[in-house]
Order: sequence, then structure tokens, then C-alpha cells
Amino acid sequence: MRHILFNYCLLFSLCSYSSLAQHILFYNVENLFDTLHDRGKNDFDFTPNGAYSYASPTYFLKIRQTARALRSAMNTTEHTIDIIAVAEVENRTVLLDLAKHKAIRSFGPWRIVHFDSPDRRGIDCGALINLSTSRVIQSKPITYSSGHFKTRDALLLVTRSASQKDSIDLTSVIVHLPSKRGGALKSAPFRRMALSAVLAELDCDSAQNQLIVGDFNDLSTADYFQNIMDSGWTAPGFSHPKNINGTYKFQGRWQHIDLALYRSKRQYLGRILAPPLLLETDTKWGGYKPKRAYLGQFYTYGYSDHLPVYIFHVND
Repeated sequence: MRHILFNYCLLFSLCSYSSLAQHILFYNVENLFDTLHDRGKNDFDFTPNGAYSYASPTYFLKIRQTARALRSAMNTTEHTIDIIAVAEVENRTVLLDLAKHKAIRSFGPWRIVHFDSPDRRGIDCGALINLSTSRVIQSKPITYSSGHFKTRDALLLVTRSASQKDSIDLTSVIVHLPSKRGGALKSAPFRRMALSAVLAELDCDSAQNQLIVGDFNDLSTADYFQNIMDSGWTAPGFSHPKNINGTYKFQGRWQHIDLALYRSKRQYLGRILAPPLLLETDTKWGGYKPKRAYLGQFYTYGYSDHLPVYIFHVND
């Protein structure tokens, strides 16, 4: 299995990686909730009396498994991870518990960046910033919800290399675009709207290095994604392990929906990370699939229904 999973393209072994640029790991951590109900949010399932019987033991197991997943992913990258970008976290508390877990504590120290968003379920984007390599210059949410449509905000970060010599500023936006609930075609305008709001915010930013990363809930072949690439943005080339052709598996088919876009004179590349820990045999469809945390209402001691992606800068 190890030989199957880590047969990456030769291209990436020949590249020269920048030690001053900031390297990002994005991971949709699949429903990282605490056990308490937040007023105004539909998070009742993730409470002790809810559908998932989500009490403290399950919560701390979820924190442990998420930290182990991040450690496993970081151990497969060539460079220190400067930013861990995450989706599907409920609040700042879960990020604090995650950051102090022993599985990833030694990779830090980590600074938490999080803002509550209007999402009806209460899930947000967030980030852990490695203070040994990077510092935060600015952070803020990008909101595109309305009175009738409430979804998670994007998270904008401006970070700078901790190196005082030739430091590189990066404006990055973490997104978790609206889902395909109701159908792909019917929901596509919501994803287009959300991404348009992100682009409008970045058009007001003068940074030379801009990056959008996250769960796009769509493929890069979507028309609005292609239109963005026609307007000066570039999608980094991704490598992936053999037979792992995406970040999410639906009805036996891999889908690469955890994506990135950049606008910079520098070149960025990406990689789908699939350490064996995060996979299990797909007994129904064949091959492998992400070892997810939940099967229906049952906690499975897994990790996430997504695989993480690694975005990194390549020297010119």
C-alpha cells in the first residue's frame, strides 16, 4: 500500500522549494464541533442528547484523531507547514484544543485565527499559524451571506515570513464554498456568488502574492472556476498518489474539490496528501477511500471524508 500511495510525479522531486515562502496545508476536518449548543445555530445533533450522542469522550477522540491526521499529513511534506487552514470547525474553542494536542504541538507554536460566521449549522473556516516561521499582519472574515441565505464566511489572512531578510508577504483566503445541496446546477450560483465576493475583496488588496485555498465543493472544470482563470488567476498543478485521483470520493468516483487559485509572479504547486493512516479499503467500489469520522450517525474513529492538500511555492 505504501508504494501505491507515495508514487508521486517526478516533477516534484526536481523542483526547488522556497524556504522563505509560506507553505499551506488545507484540511476539511469534517464536523469538528464541541458538545455545547450555540444559540441560533442548528448544532443540536452534536450535543450529548443529539442524534450523534456527541458527549465529551467522542469530542476528545475527534480532537485526537484530527491532530493525528494533521501530523501524518505534515510528516509527508518537504517543508515546515506555516499555515494550517481548516474548514468545518465550530468555534475558537475547538481550534485551541486542537492546537495544544500533543500530536501537533511540537510542530508549532500555533496561533489561532477564527471568526464566527452566520452559517446555520455553525461551522466556520479557521487557521493555525506557525509562529516559529510566520506572523499575522491582518485577518478578517469575508461575508457573503444574506438575510435569506446564511453560510460560512471566508477567512482572509495576511501573513509574513518570520525571516527578517527577504521576507515574503502572502494574502491568502480560506474558503468553504456552499454545498451542492439541492443539486449541482441549482446551487452553483451560490458558489459563484461566494467566490465573486472573495475576488472583489482581493481586487482591493495590493499584495503581489494572493492565494485562495479551500473546499470549493465543485471541480475545477466548473464554468465560473474557468472564468476566473481567464481573468488572471492560475490554478496550481497538483500531483497525487497513484490511484488517489481526488480529495473526496462519492459513489466510487474520486472528486478533486479541495482546490487553490493564485495570482502572483511566483509559481505555486499543490499536492493531494494521502498517508495510509487517512485511508481505508473501499469494499463497495474498490481501491481506497478517506477514512471518514462518521458513518451515518455513528462515530467510526476515523478522520475526515476529505483528504488534505498541500500548497507550496516554487522558486523561479
